[in-house]
Amino acid sequence: MPTIPEREGKPAVTDDEIFQELMDRLRIGMEAEGENRVKGIECLEFLDGHQWDDDIYNQRKMARRPSLTINHTRTFRNRVVNNMRQQRPRIKVHPVGDGADTDTAEVISGICRHIENLSKASVAYDTGGASAVDIGWGYCRLNADYIDGKSMDKEVMILPIRNTFTVYMDPAATLPSGEDAQWVIITEKMKRTEYKRLYPDADNVEFIKTGTGDNFAQWETKTEIRLAEYYRITKKTEMLYQFQDGSTALASDLKRAGVATDHPAITGKRESFRHAIEWFKVNGRMIVDKRAIGGETEDTGPIPGDYIPVVRFEGNVLELNGRVRRKGMIEDLVGPAQMFNYWRTAETEQLALSSKAPWVGPAGFRNGHPEWNDANQTPYSALEYEMQYVEQPDGTKTPLPPPQRQQAIEVPAGFVQAAQSAQQDLMAVAGMPHEPGQDTPGAVVSGVALQKRQALSDIGHYQYYDNQTQAIAQVGRIILGWIPYYYSTKRMQRIIGEDGVPSMTEINAPETDEQGVQTVKNDLSVGRYDVVMDTGPGYDTKRQESAESMIALMATPMGKEVAAKGADIVLRTFDWPGADQLADRMMPMTPDNIKETMKDLPKKAQGVVQSLAAHIQQLEAKIQEQATEIKYKTTIEHGWMQVEREKTKTKDEDAQRADSTKQLDTHVKSVTARDVAEIQAGATLLNTHVEAAHNKAAAEVALKAAEKAESKTVQ
Repeated sequence: MPTIPEREGKPAVTDDEIFQELMDRLRIGMEAEGENRVKGIECLEFLDGHQWDDDIYNQRKMARRPSLTINHTRTFRNRVVNNMRQQRPRIKVHPVGDGADTDTAEVISGICRHIENLSKASVAYDTGGASAVDIGWGYCRLNADYIDGKSMDKEVMILPIRNTFTVYMDPAATLPSGEDAQWVIITEKMKRTEYKRLYPDADNVEFIKTGTGDNFAQWETKTEIRLAEYYRITKKTEMLYQFQDGSTALASDLKRAGVATDHPAITGKRESFRHAIEWFKVNGRMIVDKRAIGGETEDTGPIPGDYIPVVRFEGNVLELNGRVRRKGMIEDLVGPAQMFNYWRTAETEQLALSSKAPWVGPAGFRNGHPEWNDANQTPYSALEYEMQYVEQPDGTKTPLPPPQRQQAIEVPAGFVQAAQSAQQDLMAVAGMPHEPGQDTPGAVVSGVALQKRQALSDIGHYQYYDNQTQAIAQVGRIILGWIPYYYSTKRMQRIIGEDGVPSMTEINAPETDEQGVQTVKNDLSVGRYDVVMDTGPGYDTKRQESAESMIALMATPMGKEVAAKGADIVLRTFDWPGADQLADRMMPMTPDNIKETMKDLPKKAQGVVQSLAAHIQQLEAKIQEQATEIKYKTTIEHGWMQVEREKTKTKDEDAQRADSTKQLDTHVKSVTARDVAEIQAGATLLNTHVEAAHNKAAAEVALKAAEKAESKTVQ
C-alpha cells in the first residue's frame, strides 16, 4: 500500500505543507480504490438497465435484432434495501461511568432521536446503506450549524452523501464504519457567487485532481466551482493536570476556562497529548478556510470529539494480495442476469419476431387477389384465390388443390429450459432461492415454511444490515462527543421517546437540592456514555405493536391492575387523536405519576403544588372526619328508627295474629259442625242399613220355616 513520503520526520504545519499532504493522501486513496471505483461504476450502470455488453448490443442493433433487458436485478436489490429500511436500527445511550446516570442517558437518547428527526437522518442512513448494497460501500457525514440567524445555539445534523465517489477515506481504516480513519477527503460543488462572497481573497481555481466517478468532465460548469474538504487527526503534546476530586484537564482546557496551572486544587500532572480533528477547505491551489489547532474561537478551533465526522457503510470486503476488494450484491448478479436476458431474447426472437407460418399453393393463385401478400399475418374473414388447372394428356383440365397453411414454428424446448435454469441461477445468486412462484403448481405451502424462506433470504443479506447497524452506532458515538460542546447551555430541549412521542425537558439547569447543595439538572457535560443499538421495527411499527400487546394484556386478569396503576401508559400507546390528551388527564390519578410530574416543575411551582396538596390533604381529612361523624349519627338514627319499626311491626303482627286466631276459631267451629252433621247423617244411614239387614234375616228365617212345614204336610 502506498505511503506518504517522509517530510524530514515533521508533520505538515504550514498551509503549503498541509495542501501538499492533502494531494499526497488523495493520490494514495485513488491508487488504493481505483479498481473498486471502476467496478462500482459498472455495477451502477448495470443496475440502471445497461445489461448488455457494448459490442454485442451494437451488433444486434445494427442487424435490427432485439436486445431485451428484464431487470430482475433492481427488484432483488430493492427487496434487500427496503427490508433494511423497515428494520432500521436506532441509537440508544447507556451510562458507563464518571458521574453518568440512567436518567441523563435517557435524555441523551432523546436528543439523539431529536437530531435524527430534525436532520431527516433516515435519508442519510438509506443512502449509505443502499450504496453499500449496490457497490460495496457508502458514506454519510455530520455537521453542526446554528439553529437560525438569530440564535447562538447550534444543532447537530446528519447529512447524506449521494455521490459515494466524492469521498476518499484513509485506506488504512479497517473497521467497517471507518472510525479508525486518520484522514478523509470530500470533494464538493459550490456556487461561484457564494464562493466569492465567503472567500473574496481566494483564487477562482477549481480542485480538479480526482479519481474515477469524480472526474472533471462530470463537474465542470460555468456557475459552480469544485472545492475539497480535508479532515485529519493530529496529536499535539500537552501537559495533563489532575485535581483533588480525581478529574483531569489538559493545559489548553485550563487556559480556556481561565484556571491557572498552579491552582491549589491541582495535585498532579504528566505529559500527555491532545487528540485534535482538524478541517481544511481548499481550492485547486490553496487553503481557503480551516478549523485547526490554534484557532481562537469555537468556529476556528479543532472539531470536537474523537472521530472524523464521516461514517462509512460497508458491504462485502475481501483483502487479497495486499489490496482491499469491495463489492455489493450487484456484481455477482451480472453473469446470471445477462444469461437470463440472452435466453429470453432468443426465445422472443424465435417465436414472436420470426416469419409467420406461410401459405403454399400453385403458382398464380394470388393473381388478382393482393390480400394473399400478408395473409400469413392478417386475420382475413375470407380469402379468394385464382383456380389453377393442370392439362391432362387427353386434353382435359384437372383443378389443382387450394392453398394450404404450413405448420407454425414452435419454440424449441431447450430455449424454455435454458431460460428457466438461468432464472433459478439468478435467484440463487441473489440469495432468494425459494420463492413462492417456484413451487410446484397445486402444491400447498404452509405459513411456517414461508416464514422460514423469508428468514433464509434475510440471513443471506444480513451483512448489509449488520454493517448499517455499526455505521449508525458510529454516528451515535460522534454525537456523544459533540453534545457536551453544542448542547452545553441552559435551554429547553426537545427530546423524542422510544415510541416517537416528543416532549420538552430542561438541560444544564442549575438547581439547589433540599440540603442546599448546588447541582445541575441534566448536566450533559458530566459522565461517560456509550452507544448500544436497538434493532427491530421503526417507531410507528413498534408503537402499533405495543398497542396490540396492551389490548391483549387488558383482556387478561392483569388488565384490571394495569388499568388502575398505568392507564395513562396504556393510552399513550394508541395512535388515534385525543389519546395523549386523555392520558394526560388520567396521569395525575396515581401518586407515582404525580411525583414524576413534579420532577419537571421549577422549584417555585413545586412549592405551590406541595402547598396546594397539603391544603387539599387537610380538606380531605376534615371531609373524612365529617363523613365519619355523619355516618355515626346516621347509624344511631337508623338504630332508633329500626326499634320503632320493630315495635310497630310487633303490634301489627299481634293484631294480625288475633284476627287470624278468630278466623281460625270460626273456621274450626264451622268445620266441626259440618263434621258432626255428617257423622249424625252417617249414623242414621248406618242404623237404617242395620235394621234393614236384620229384617231381611228375619224374613229369610220365617221363609225357611214355612218351606219346611209345607214339605212335611205333603209327605
